[in-house]
Amino acid sequence: MHRSLLLKFKKYTFFISLLCVSLCSVAQTLHSDVTNYSINQYNAENQNWGIDINNKGVIFAANNKGLLKYNGQIWKLYQLPNKTIIRSVLCSNDRIYTGSYEEFGFWKKNKFGDYEYTSLIPLFDKNHQFVNDEFWQIINYKNKIIFWSFSGLYIYNGEKIITIKDSENILNSVVYKNKLIVSSLQKGVRELKENKLVPHELSNKYKNVNQLATINDKLFLYDADKGAVIYSTNKKTSLSKELNNLLETFVLNKASFINNNQLLLGTIKNGALLYSIDNKEIEIINVKSGLQNNTVLNQKVRKNNIWLALDNGIAKIKVKNSNKFYKDFSGTIGTVYDMAYLKNKLYIASNTGLYTFTDNKLKLIENTEGHIWDLFIVDDNLICAHNSGIFIFKDEKLVYQNSKNGGVYTTKRTKNLKNIFLQGTYTGLNLLKKENNVWSSKIVKNISFPVDNIEFESDFIIWATHPYKGIFRIKLNKDYSAIVNIESFGENENFKDYKTKIFTIYNTIAFYNNKKWFTYSKKNNSIKKFEELQQFNGKDFIGNDINGLWFIDKNRDVFYINKNNKRISYINSSQTKERLLVNNEKIIIKNDSLRLINLNDGFTQFNLKNYNSKKENTSLPEIEKIYTQTNNYSIKDSILKIPYHEAKIISLEFFTPNTYENKNSFSVSGKINSNGIVKNGKIELQNLKYGKYTIRIKNENNNISDEDKKSRKIYLEVLPPWYLSIWMKILYLLLLVILYFVLRKRNQLKFRKEQIKIQKELVRDTQKKINKIEKENLKKEVNNKKRMLATITASIIKKNEIIIILRNELNRLSKTFPDQYISKKLLKVANDSISNNKDWKMFEDSFNELHEDFFKRLVSEYPKLTSKDLKLCAYIKTGHTSKEIAPLMGISLRGVELHRYRLRKKINLTKNKSIFDFLITF
Repeated sequence: MHRSLLLKFKKYTFFISLLCVSLCSVAQTLHSDVTNYSINQYNAENQNWGIDINNKGVIFAANNKGLLKYNGQIWKLYQLPNKTIIRSVLCSNDRIYTGSYEEFGFWKKNKFGDYEYTSLIPLFDKNHQFVNDEFWQIINYKNKIIFWSFSGLYIYNGEKIITIKDSENILNSVVYKNKLIVSSLQKGVRELKENKLVPHELSNKYKNVNQLATINDKLFLYDADKGAVIYSTNKKTSLSKELNNLLETFVLNKASFINNNQLLLGTIKNGALLYSIDNKEIEIINVKSGLQNNTVLNQKVRKNNIWLALDNGIAKIKVKNSNKFYKDFSGTIGTVYDMAYLKNKLYIASNTGLYTFTDNKLKLIENTEGHIWDLFIVDDNLICAHNSGIFIFKDEKLVYQNSKNGGVYTTKRTKNLKNIFLQGTYTGLNLLKKENNVWSSKIVKNISFPVDNIEFESDFIIWATHPYKGIFRIKLNKDYSAIVNIESFGENENFKDYKTKIFTIYNTIAFYNNKKWFTYSKKNNSIKKFEELQQFNGKDFIGNDINGLWFIDKNRDVFYINKNNKRISYINSSQTKERLLVNNEKIIIKNDSLRLINLNDGFTQFNLKNYNSKKENTSLPEIEKIYTQTNNYSIKDSILKIPYHEAKIISLEFFTPNTYENKNSFSVSGKINSNGIVKNGKIELQNLKYGKYTIRIKNENNNISDEDKKSRKIYLEVLPPWYLSIWMKILYLLLLVILYFVLRKRNQLKFRKEQIKIQKELVRDTQKKINKIEKENLKKEVNNKKRMLATITASIIKKNEIIIILRNELNRLSKTFPDQYISKKLLKVANDSISNNKDWKMFEDSFNELHEDFFKRLVSEYPKLTSKDLKLCAYIKTGHTSKEIAPLMGISLRGVELHRYRLRKKINLTKNKSIFDFLITF
């Protein structure tokens, strides 16, 4: 018993020590490019139990909260009706099958781009009862979908569900050589025949198999007792003891073939293992190499990517990508500022010192602690520009050090002398020499400001940059010991930023300031545009290669341009982007194909041979969803018609099949034109005017030269507002017609009214003229009557006056006249002539023509008036004086006055009003 315990103790001690060694080694190795997706990105729960990929590269993950979908741009979550955990997922044709607790079914995309769920549970017999079944795996076998849980195996043939008897406790299943192979507890390896599970030929050899994987004619199985083995046609291959020990220690959970020579082994405790079958190399991808979680619950390999469903998140690993990363998780190395290869050994300069990296081991060179800015190789010597001064190493041994002249930024070889170097320092320039293998240095005279970079224009003229005050053109003497002339260009109008970078590109001095490229014109002693580099405005230069240039664009993608200005490499790794050392990026050449880039916590290495010479030709972007704030629209319509009131915000979600996190551009042409770059797979068009539009979406990584062929076109029409619709236009037309006739009728009525008005006005004018004429005639008539009345009155007065005179004379003569009879007769004739009614009648007729009804009204008002009173009133009204009235009435003047007095009494006139005024207005 003690011996048994001792053996077990030794075994566990071996595993623990192996694990420790392994972990220490891994911590220093280069690892693959890992991209993590956390719950903050996909907005679901942390655990992902299954993962699969459809033929367009869309990722589907079985998450605690539901079904996760990732098209390379946008994450979407779809929940089951009962919102239970989804444990498994399988993509088959246009369906996505999922398994849950006592539930399985499929999802299918509708015309709006969303996935709708159909449960298959109703296909079971009504008497069927689940026993707490959770469906952990789904397999497509001979066009049938097989769901399994620990309590049973179920086959869906498209019409019904078939339950396989005696299928409890299955751990795993695969399709191998067109057979469904399962591993189960106690019963070992079995295969499906005629809807029954029967022992497989390997069942006698392996009783405790918990993992299976296949590719072509190869079958991987892992037996907890016997370890991992691969079977192929008439061949059995046992895997290395190191791998089996790691699988036992880390607890193997999932196995997949990456290709014929590589295995992907997901573990519970330490991430994923990439195992090379031929050379038995193992790469561990875990938290220490960039993975966000060490528990792999499921995995899927497709093309160049590995997808891991983790206990916390999802991860993508690029398999064939040549990018390899070193990251110092301990923080020891700090920030890497430069690297150099010398005698097949990598030297790393960081802010903590100088390190070597060989055989995946990092080692600090003694006494180099401190900030190192730059490395420069001279023969077999390594010059370090150190914060404390100059350090020169040969075979990792310090052969020269000078700390008296202060810190050093950079080292550059002079143009005409091989072993003389200029160094930019914290206080100016330093001259470094190598004579007879002996190093020496001294301060260059006549300069006292810091110089952090140097480029040679000619043998004795350099350009130097000040960390804060721009650039200077400096002339040195023939032995480089002193400065002859310094000319400042820091205040040049082209340099908007205080910091200017200088480089030698195409054997020409190049300046980079405010994202623009400039050069020096010696002819005019001025700064001008660098025409050959204008296409690289906005792109940071990081180094010269043998036949080209390296840049970083605004998206932090690294690319290489050859001498013909053709892009031949394109590196858009997220780990590279996120970890680039801003303003201090450098490209380091290891050999013909390997390149390195320094990062803020390590470095990346990539092989140019594994990169396409051009951007990858990819599929066209596909529209996945179109919607407004209120409605979804069919993605199958050839022309998308959006009502005007919904066009405030139109959203289009799209993806490019089999690509992830790629950059796209879009353009809109129509009544409103716009364009831009899309990073998240979603375009929002706002406030479009009504009319027709063409939207083009292009994958920027597509190398097709024909713009029309590499763009996805969407034809969209914003319908006119309701008040401009065809029915409203018809209504407007009808209203216009009605309005026309109404206006016409109105105008006719108005015209008629105008005519009538004019006619009335003409009649009125005519009447006025007639009235005027009649008035004038009447006036004339009145005046004539007045004149006639006046004439008659005057005639009567004259006649009566003569008669009165004659009467008075007769009265006088009658006394002496002999014949009294004749005398009395003559007096009687005279008196009769004076009181002649004919005269009054003539006067009365004329008076009545002028003053009709005067006498009637007067008598009606004053009935006591006598005829004599009426005559007096008429004479007074016609304006006759008492003197004139007297002869008319044949009385004396006194008699007239007396008569007037009596008349006033009869008509009750006051003293202050004349009788004439009264009668003239009566």
